[in-house]
Order: sequence, then structure tokens, then C-alpha cells
Amino acid sequence: MSAFLPKNPDEQQRLLVDQIKDGALSRMVLMGIEGGDSSLRAGASERLAAALRDDAAFASVINGDAASRERDQTLLMQSRYLLSQQVSPERFSPSGLHAAIRNSINELGGSAGLILKSIFPRDPTGELPALIGRLTSGRAPAGHDGVWTSASGDTALLIAMTAAPGTDTDAQESVLARIRDTFERERHDATLKLVVSGAPVFSVDARQSIKSEVERLSLVGGISILLIMFAFYRSIRNMLIGLVPVFTGILVAVVAVFLGFETVHAITVGFGTTLLGETLDYSIYYLVQSSGDADWRRDYWPTVRLGVATSVCGFAALLFSSFPGLGQLGIYSIAGLLTAAAVTRFVLPSLPSQPVPASSIRWLGHRMAQICALAQGLRWVVAAAALVAVGVVATHHDRLWAQGLSGLNPAPRDLQKLDERLRLEAGAPNLAHMVVVSAPTADAALRAAEVTEAHLAPLLKNRNIERIDSPAHFLPSSETQTARRSALPDASTLSARLVEATAGLPVKAARLEPFIEDVETARSSGPITTQTLHGTSFEFVLQTLLLQRESGWSVLMPLSLPADPSTAEKSRQAIEAALMSAPLQQKAYFLDVDSQSTQMFGKYLKEALAFSAAGIVGIVGILFVSLRSPVRVLRVLMPLGAAVSLVMAGHVVAGTPMTLLHLVGLLLIVAVGSNYALFFDQRFSAWATGSETAESAEAPARAAALASLALANVSTMIGFGILAWSKVPVLHAIGSTVGPGALLALLLAMAWSRSDSERMKEAGALA
Repeated sequence: MSAFLPKNPDEQQRLLVDQIKDGALSRMVLMGIEGGDSSLRAGASERLAAALRDDAAFASVINGDAASRERDQTLLMQSRYLLSQQVSPERFSPSGLHAAIRNSINELGGSAGLILKSIFPRDPTGELPALIGRLTSGRAPAGHDGVWTSASGDTALLIAMTAAPGTDTDAQESVLARIRDTFERERHDATLKLVVSGAPVFSVDARQSIKSEVERLSLVGGISILLIMFAFYRSIRNMLIGLVPVFTGILVAVVAVFLGFETVHAITVGFGTTLLGETLDYSIYYLVQSSGDADWRRDYWPTVRLGVATSVCGFAALLFSSFPGLGQLGIYSIAGLLTAAAVTRFVLPSLPSQPVPASSIRWLGHRMAQICALAQGLRWVVAAAALVAVGVVATHHDRLWAQGLSGLNPAPRDLQKLDERLRLEAGAPNLAHMVVVSAPTADAALRAAEVTEAHLAPLLKNRNIERIDSPAHFLPSSETQTARRSALPDASTLSARLVEATAGLPVKAARLEPFIEDVETARSSGPITTQTLHGTSFEFVLQTLLLQRESGWSVLMPLSLPADPSTAEKSRQAIEAALMSAPLQQKAYFLDVDSQSTQMFGKYLKEALAFSAAGIVGIVGILFVSLRSPVRVLRVLMPLGAAVSLVMAGHVVAGTPMTLLHLVGLLLIVAVGSNYALFFDQRFSAWATGSETAESAEAPARAAALASLALANVSTMIGFGILAWSKVPVLHAIGSTVGPGALLALLLAMAWSRSDSERMKEAGALA
């Protein structure tokens, strides 16, 4: 998917692109252990987490086990005065201490009274309970037998962060293999099962699925095409010669992309090679049409050359796309098409091909002539269907194209549902809505996040925002830590204030000596740093929400908005207004990931459509220059436009929104279909003499042309149509577009070509 991310995003889009390609969420692996009983799952979770923590391939692993909880609790207890937002000079005044201690005493009668009573002498102001409540706020996973579990308790949960970047699919595949191997070694019970999800799983699964599907479908399609070619050519030599333009085109295309981009996306090779299936048509045209006494270079090459020019013009639209993947596909297709055409023109005639059996040509040419006559008889029915398709596309234009990333997601739906379930159960950060602040340094970004959160506090109070998360909650800026440390009184001052603060309360100041010692320790302790958080669950969240980028550092502040859509929209507006009026020295903006991705891809989709339209205009210009007749240009363009409209209408009726890859498929319909339409216009017009009869379709030259079109069309339908059976969305998109589109282009070119009687009338009128 990273191949289809824009190369020139704005600031907000750049953050989204960075997150998709290399962000912490692209390295997050969610794991669930199912089966067995609670104790077996807990034991397996502890052993798996311990083994993975010792593996350098993992940056962190958390599962809520006793060791993790102890590290978290120790950090919070020791650093509570530097972490608590309540710490201020007023809170440690006699009146502030009195109010805080009185509130803690009242809490002792609640459900957590026993726990609070044990820490009361050390924390009479209740900093730790308040801190835990703010950091978790009900989002922490449930716990059973000392580890994290799902709410129902039937799944033990773990979260791991890989050390390798999300775009390194080889490393992610290795990491996932280690996870599974380690689980098999550590589970100790055959009834336990491991389920894994997260972006690395999507990435590896997509690559394996695409590779497997491409290999399987290409093998089936390739063998089918070769068998048909052999049955028609009856010559292995001709089969091999027919592949020369294809493989030469692929080789040159790969080199051209490498020279232009320095790296070649795997998706470019995969889809580009599929697109170059059109080049097989060139060798078919040569081998079939040059049989007998035909001078192929003189009689047929000009038509093929014009078809190549229109194809190149169509794919040239991709060169200007802001998506690197589409740009590479453009260069790949153009270089491959030009090379294959040149090889067909200059190399194939020098190779020792064998004449195609006349019986094959006559039989297929005759069948095609019959189909052509039938299609011509239905031309008005076909025209009506094309007009209906245009109407369907026009009335559904707002729902024609997929929005955002959903159409490009290669993950199967069951894996997406598993990811949603594990992410929700594990309390993983929800980055659907967030405020982003950036600064040159990490500490400055944390300070900007604190200022921003303070400015948004009124919205939190009036419930426009349900919750705000920030890495500054457990890694405050140095300025904030210094201010909180300065608010702590020394031991003698605190002792005197406690005597006054406990007056009238059922607690003696002498009992709070541990509290005085902890405050004094906090005053002399060092600051909280990233190293302080090492080994805790907070380190994991820090890696997710504090990002180092090319331009500096950014803090992500996830927001929970009201569930009601109308209220949530008002909240978005209030947040944006608050950020606009905030006295911030650094940049801060609200990011709705779904809305932003939809907007971003909508913008670039419009761009791709505009460039494609420019390519169509270029094709029209080439045809006008070559054919010099508006009527002939219209006759060539009508089958292409109708085929594209019918395919688009089919997707509308099927309820399948189209993506950028469908757009590539539509361009390929035009590229392939232009060859058919040009042959029916140019070559068959040349045979329109007054002496022809309806049976003249069986004449050698015309039969060869019809047979070559049929053979080329069958190979295209098989090569692309078989991809429509793929379960991988991106492969299915190409197959479901080009397969039927190529057939429609040929049938429509037949239907709207001139019949023999029409040609005879024209020839007689000219005479």
C-alpha cells in the first residue's frame, strides 16, 4: 500500500503517510492465546512474553504480568509527584494539604479502601490513585491469573513492538515466525492456540497472498494461453517466438523503472507484468497476419503502430501521478509497450517462424465473421445498453470511487475483524481522532502538548471531549517537572504544615512520616526520562505517541469524542476553534484519520482522473492526426467509451466501489480495445471494394485479421479474467475490470463496424 501513498503530502498528510509506512502502529503486533483454561493461558502468556523480551527483534513486549505491573507500580509510586497534574504550591499549603487528606480519608470507606489504607501513610494526598485513574480511565485490559485478558477472560492478551520498521516486510515475516516458533516451544499444552494480528501481519499476509495468488493464477492462465496458442499455431517454435516481445518488454521495463526511481516496487513488477500482457497481442498479430503472401510491415504494421501510440498516450497519464506506484506503472507500461512493439517490428521478421496452418485461420476467421455479422445486427440494442450504462455511471458518480484506504486494504475481512477485537480488548491506542503538536526537540514537543491539553481542558470538562491521552502524562516536559519539584516543600516545612493540616482530622501528623520522606526523596531525585520508563508499559505507549520525524518531533494526543455523530461533529469544530485561538509557539492541529485519508485519496484520485482525461484527449488528437476523419475517429472511440462505461456500470450494480487499480484497468481497456477498433476501421475499410461479397470474410487476408483479433482477445481475457477469481482485492480489481472490458471492446468494435453491404454501397458511391 505504501506504493500508493502520495509523494508530496502536506503537513497533516505527511504524518498520516509516516504512520502508515514507518509509524509505531505499523510495528505493533497484537497476540491472543485461546483454548485451555485460565491458568494454562496465563502461564503460556508469561513464558511467551519473557522469551520475546530476550529477543533483540522486539523493542518491547507487554502482557500485564506480575513483573510488568510491579515495574509500572514502582515507577508511579516513586515518580508520582513529578507525574501528578495536581502537584502545585497551593496543594502543599496547609489548606491544600487539609483538603487533600480529608478527601483521601473519605475514599477509605469506598470499594478500594483496603488498598488505599495500605498506602495512606505514604500518599495521604491521594496522588497515586488519581494518577492511575487518569492514565487508565477504564481502558486498561481486564486481568485474570496475573496477565491481561479479554473482558470475557477467555483470551490472554499480549502486545509487542517490533524493532524493524513496518516497511521491512522480510524482517516482519521473520519476527512473526519467531513469535509462532516461540509459542510452540513455550505453550506446554496442545489445546492452546495463538492468534496474531496487527499491521505486520497484514503486510506479510498480503505479500504471501498476492505472491501465492499470482503464482497460482498466472500458472493456470499461462498454461491455458500456451495450450490455446499451440492448438492454433501447432508449433512450439512459434509459441516461443511469440513470447520474445513479452519478455524483452518486461526486462527493459524493469530497467527503465530502476533508472527513473532507483527502487522498483514489487507491486510495479506484479501489476506491470500483467499490464504487459497486451504485448502478447503484437506477436499474435504478426504471426497470424503475416502467414501466406501478406506483407505485414506494409499492410498491418501501420495499424499496430497507431494502436501502440494510443496505448502509450493513455499510460502516459500515470507518469504525472503524485503516487509513486502509479508513476512507476506508467514508466513500466510505456517502456514495455514500446520495446515489445519494436521487437515485433524489427526482430520477429528475422526469426525463423513457421506459417500458421491455413485451416486454423480459416476456421477461426469464419467463426469471427459469423459473430461479427450477429453483432452488427444487434448494434442498436448494444447502443441502447451503452446509453443505459452511461446513465447509470452519471447518476451514481458520487458513489463510483472508493474513499480513503479501504479500497486498497489487502487484508481479508476475517483478519480485519480479529484485529479490531484484539485492539479493543488490549486497550491499544485509538488514533482515529487526535491532536498533533510538533517541535524541533522532543522536550519542546512535550511542553507544547501540555500547553495544548490545558487549552482543551474546558472542552474536556463540558464533555465535548471524553478523554485526552498524551505521552506527557507519563513523560512530562523538563519545565513541568521542574515546576512540580519546586512546589514540594522541604521536610521541616512539610512537617510543620502537616500539623496544621491534620487539625480536626482523624489522623495524626506523626503517622505521615513516610509521606514526608517520599516528598523529600522526590525533591532530590533526578528527572523522569525515556530511560526511566524502560521496561514499563508506558515505554510502549511512548513509542506510539512520541515520534521522531525528519522535521523534528511530534506528539500524538488521541482524543475520545462523543459517540453521537452530530455531537461529535460539534466537538470537532470546537476543537479546531480552540486550537486556532491557542497561544502556541509550535504547530498544533486536529487530525481525523478517516476524514483525512478520505480527503487525501479523494484529492489524488481526482488528480489521477484528470491526468487520465488528458491522456484520452491525447488519444483523440493522435487519432485525428492519423485518420483525418471525425467519423472514423468517432467509430474508433465509440467501442472504447462504451466498453469502459459498461464495466463501470457493472461495478455500480454489483456495489463495488472502484479504486486507483480499477482506473489502471480502465486505461488498459482503452489500450487493448484501441487495437481492435483500429483494425476494424483501417484494415477492413481497405478491403471495401465493389467486388466483395458477404462471404469475402473468408478471404485469406481478412480471415487472418479476424483470427488474430480473436486469438489476442482470448489471451487477454484469460490472462486478466482469471485474476477476477482472486481473493486479493487488488488483483480482483484488475481482473474484474480488464477481463470483461477486453471482450466488450471487441464485440462493440464489431457491432459498430460497417457491414459488407455498407462497404459495397460506399464503394459504389465513390465509383
